[in-house]
Amino acid sequence: MRNPRIDTTSGDDGNTVVLACFDLSGAQSGAAAHAVAAVSVERYRTAAMTADEVLTMRELTALADALAELAREEALQPVRMAPARVSALRDALAEFVEGREGAEYVREEDREPLAVLRPLLWPLDDLCTQALHAALRPTAPAL
Repeated sequence: MRNPRIDTTSGDDGNTVVLACFDLSGAQSGAAAHAVAAVSVERYRTAAMTADEVLTMRELTALADALAELAREEALQPVRMAPARVSALRDALAEFVEGREGAEYVREEDREPLAVLRPLLWPLDDLCTQALHAALRPTAPAL
């Protein structure tokens, strides 16, 4: 992950729009897509799901698809995410890494993504925290 930053702009309606911005290589995007998809399958294997779980599963599926699309290019690709989406990414990657590190056996197809993603957890967590702080920061009233 390169160039992590927070982009704060004013939307058309005058509300503040906060985006977490960073660049991922194709390998990082592919590893993240693999991890998000794996977590989604593991988390939502059960037949019965609440409405919130269905929405979360759909968000993870959309996130995995977007990351897989970025993985088609090996060069660094810019990524811009709302605070909620970068939080979902951080949570899924942390669940993937922590679950594999605590396991007795790691599947072959998880080994490379695990090695790629492990160093991304801290910077992604910091960026997520910054995005949430920026989103929750009160704005000055317009005069």
